[in-house]
Amino acid sequence: MHPRFLSPSAYLIEFSLLIGLAIALPMFEGIKNILWGLYGLAWYVNRFRHGVSWEALGGRWDPWDTLIAVWLAGAVIGTAFAGMPDGEWRACADTVRMTSMLWFLKRSGYGDAEWLKLHVTLQSSVTIAAIWALAALGLPHRYEGIQLNSVGHVNQSVIYIVICFGTLLGGVSAYWGPMRGWVRALAVAEIVILLAALFAAGSRSGAATAMVGALAFGLLCLRRSAKPMIWIVIAIAAFGALIAAFDTDMRRKQESAKESAYPLLNERYPIWQEALAAWHAYPVFGIGGDNFGRIDADTVQRWEGAQGRAYDPRQFIGSTHAHNVYLNALAEHGVIGLALLGALLIAWAWSLLRAIPRGTDPPLRWLNWSGAASALVASASIGLFNTTLHDEHGLLAFMLLGIWLGYSQRARAR
Repeated sequence: MHPRFLSPSAYLIEFSLLIGLAIALPMFEGIKNILWGLYGLAWYVNRFRHGVSWEALGGRWDPWDTLIAVWLAGAVIGTAFAGMPDGEWRACADTVRMTSMLWFLKRSGYGDAEWLKLHVTLQSSVTIAAIWALAALGLPHRYEGIQLNSVGHVNQSVIYIVICFGTLLGGVSAYWGPMRGWVRALAVAEIVILLAALFAAGSRSGAATAMVGALAFGLLCLRRSAKPMIWIVIAIAAFGALIAAFDTDMRRKQESAKESAYPLLNERYPIWQEALAAWHAYPVFGIGGDNFGRIDADTVQRWEGAQGRAYDPRQFIGSTHAHNVYLNALAEHGVIGLALLGALLIAWAWSLLRAIPRGTDPPLRWLNWSGAASALVASASIGLFNTTLHDEHGLLAFMLLGIWLGYSQRARAR
């Protein structure tokens, strides 16, 4: 089942490192970077054993390769010309890590068995991490919501969970028929655990994205059967009722927002204004990745004064990021960064819309498509209120896109 150009031993080492990375991603901080490096090394060694050629590297160059290359080049150039040099090379390393995983998986040549194993591992690891995080709520802690051990802050953990929830929903719907009874029970338990984690997180954008995404997927599943839609509607109704009745944290956030000057955006409004001020100051390349936290009230006042605009420093709210993936790209990477982000999201959406699964397609196609679609929807929609596509949830999103592109590339070749 392993790619034809890999020996059994080479395949075992390479794929084991990939599985290890999938396990560590939401749970263990330090080891995941080591596993990523070792996997990349094994990937190149295994393919260069057969000579340096595009065939050995997974096929001819295509438009996605061009987009990936431009994305990486833009990240390096933007980092070199950052307006407020400090942590931008650390952010660039994160971009390289995410993009390399996309490229590795797209050109891996893995077969159906590998994709299914990788999906099962990703879902198993997030379920264990969610149980761990829920159990930690019973211990003394100083954070709000829920935190996956390696992902961290509740906003970041929610993004990771929502991506996995959408993927799991697609996989369970696709494989429900051939599943054995005990596997069905485990799958339902996983769904309940992820919903419990979302409930504990108290994230309005996360809960809304999960429910709307599930409903949209249910409509798509009508191509196969009406049963998933029925269960999705029941689950959404039950989840919504639980939030309305018991989620005091989400209600507290909503009440606090209503009392602010900007009910919809609340504290995000001044943060977004700071992002725009940074962009006005450095419109082409931005202030540099991971440098948003360096912005202070005096800096914003100086920027606004240079533009002839008044600024009230009493409205300043310090933040490490813009709480919006688009404004964050604009502030930290300028118009070049925003253009690259837009190109990526458009290409991502186009690759999914032009290949929507049919009712007769195999379950794995539905699963792989669902994973890439869930990653896109979560990154783009939650990205309106939080900064997505970085660190663990960014790596997860790029892995799911890489699975979809790798599967599609091999399917076209067959």
